[in-house]
Amino acid sequence: MKRLMSVVVVLLLSSFAVEAQILSIEVLKPQFVFAGAKPTFSTTAWFATLQIPLYKHFQFVGQLPFAHAELKDGRVPAPGNTIGNPAFGLRLDHEKFHLDFGLRLPFAKTGFAGFVGALADIDRQEAFVPDIIPLYGMIKTKLSLGKFSIRPYGGATFTVKIERDQLRFDYLKAVYRTRANDGEFFLLYGGEGGLEFGKFYLGGAYNARTWLTSGASFGTSSVNQVTLRAKLDFAKVVPGAIFRFPIDDILLDNLFGVYCTFNL
Repeated sequence: MKRLMSVVVVLLLSSFAVEAQILSIEVLKPQFVFAGAKPTFSTTAWFATLQIPLYKHFQFVGQLPFAHAELKDGRVPAPGNTIGNPAFGLRLDHEKFHLDFGLRLPFAKTGFAGFVGALADIDRQEAFVPDIIPLYGMIKTKLSLGKFSIRPYGGATFTVKIERDQLRFDYLKAVYRTRANDGEFFLLYGGEGGLEFGKFYLGGAYNARTWLTSGASFGTSSVNQVTLRAKLDFAKVVPGAIFRFPIDDILLDNLFGVYCTFNL
């Protein structure tokens, strides 16, 4: 945890070196039962994301994930931490949509912390899966109807496995209950609708991921979740909270998260 706080402080200080950048800090806390035990309060996945303007509508986007995992009974598995696979990419930010594409570098360690991090967010599962190089692309749009807005999105992730060692905590096997290949292709899709009341926003979303290269049926290879989101927009600072629960019968029971975006 001390290492995480050091990283956050460095990101906050370094962000002031560039004008018009956006820094977002997210903390996600999944709830589940593993080996008859529940996670401790500190079992969380963190995402620190920095956006830096490059040219016209293009921005550099860097993201550093971190996860801590521990069970309340303290027996199995052992407590652990891991820095996830950092992301580096470009964003085309238009008035009505933005397009993201980039890759992640293989920094995540094999262990229970990475397993918990991958479980926390199906859109960014690859941030904590060890021994892979993910390539990703996603487009998000916004349709405004007065105070009500709709934000559909769709994208894909292709991962290349760089090690063949058996993982102690294999996210793909545990969630999808099927085999893994050396290269995997996933579809990401969903949408969010919400109402804006001045500075306050309240919305609900559907999030899904389908593992196309699993060789299994569509129902078996898909994970579907519902998310509730609220935020307060103070222009320079935007705090918010989310609550997420799965539609499918998977290890995750539900998830609560908080985040804050700084427009510096």
